[in-house]
Amino acid sequence: MSAYSRIYRNLTAGGMPADQAAAELADLRRELGQELATGLLQHIKEVCRYSPRDTHGRRRVLDRQYGAMHRALDWIVAATATGRLTTTPQQRTRSNP
Repeated sequence: MSAYSRIYRNLTAGGMPADQAAAELADLRRELGQELATGLLQHIKEVCRYSPRDTHGRRRVLDRQYGAMHRALDWIVAATATGRLTTTPQQRTRSNP
């Protein structure tokens, strides 16, 4: 049984308070983010590795790709740590005709 199923079962059966379930889900989310970050970092290092035949321009391109991938990786870690994956858009007060 997965950890999510166990938390859901305990929450719906009444054996776990809601705040404890929220804390456990937040821990699982952080753990998932760290595992994903570790795997992606290894992938980034493989993709952006220099080869002996690379030109100076190719190395600059690889450096830019590495930087962009690393910034995305940092966002994933921050988003899974805080629980906010996106920002909520402003709701309009009027409907379109």
